[in-house]
Amino acid sequence: MVAGILLLMLLVPIHAQDLHVRLVGDLMLGSSFPEGYLPPQENADILAALRPSLSVADITAGNLEGVFCDDAESDKCAEDPEHCYAFKMPSHFSHHLERAGFDFVSLANNHSNDFGDSCLTHTENLLDSLGIAWSGRPGTIGYQVHDSLRVAFLAFHSGSQVNSSLHLQAVRTLIRNAVSQAEIVIVSVHGGGEGTDALHLPDSAEFYLGEPRGHLRAFAHAAVDAGADLVFGHGPHVARAIEVYRDRLIAYSLGNFATYGRFNLSGERQYGAILEVRLAPNGMFREGRIHGTVQRGWGVPEHDPENQFAQLVSALTLADIEDPGILIHLDGTIQAIRP
Repeated sequence: MVAGILLLMLLVPIHAQDLHVRLVGDLMLGSSFPEGYLPPQENADILAALRPSLSVADITAGNLEGVFCDDAESDKCAEDPEHCYAFKMPSHFSHHLERAGFDFVSLANNHSNDFGDSCLTHTENLLDSLGIAWSGRPGTIGYQVHDSLRVAFLAFHSGSQVNSSLHLQAVRTLIRNAVSQAEIVIVSVHGGGEGTDALHLPDSAEFYLGEPRGHLRAFAHAAVDAGADLVFGHGPHVARAIEVYRDRLIAYSLGNFATYGRFNLSGERQYGAILEVRLAPNGMFREGRIHGTVQRGWGVPEHDPENQFAQLVSALTLADIEDPGILIHLDGTIQAIRP
């Protein structure tokens, strides 16, 4: 009997437990440019109320809109800073991400270079010092280890100074590189149109103000085909559909999560989510749940008891995905449907 138990233990994979992941969309914790867009108290942490819901996961990830930097001006907004959008968070705000338990952040978006290379490098170095892995510049992949399970994180955007979401062969190559180095691969993509006109997911390339923002369905499917285990999007600033493709979860947009001061939070833009996902050791989607959030005032996130985000995603999924492979229940639970 004992010998049988020992043999069974030897046959059980080392990474026998599921990986618990929590994901959010856009993060901008208050900008010092232009003046007047920081939380009222200099050290105010707009993530404080939601820390327990973020830090409980094995892996927590989101998209950082802007940089941590204390000096520098923006050439992008030199002529009209009040009507130009560039985001510069004080360096000490980086500790808000650390206290909330973030393991990965995306630096691949249209605001990562608002204040030039020096501020982006400063942001990367700050994150490194806090043990928060990142991906953004071309070729960069972040890695973390949880219970001996190596997790890779890759972030993409349609811009030229980041991992590009527009060139799918290069996307596949970079993801395959990550697959060779890690057991679980998580992909983040900042793309698509913006605003309430972009709630629905087209099966075509998207543009915003004439700029190509990628074909997100094609991107996400190519990412999974190359070995990604979980794909989550942001960029439209609103919710979008969710599907399971080849047993891997794809959330096309998690919207605004914590975007203080300069973001339009009217209508559906105010709703965000903490997306909880449980992955099997081989990366297969087990189950998930949408924990709805809402931003109050200038952009302080809190739990949404009505879970408006889940209701939005459920309706959008039914409308936009012919065979999503999931059911989204009223409480936000995401159930896989398998043959």
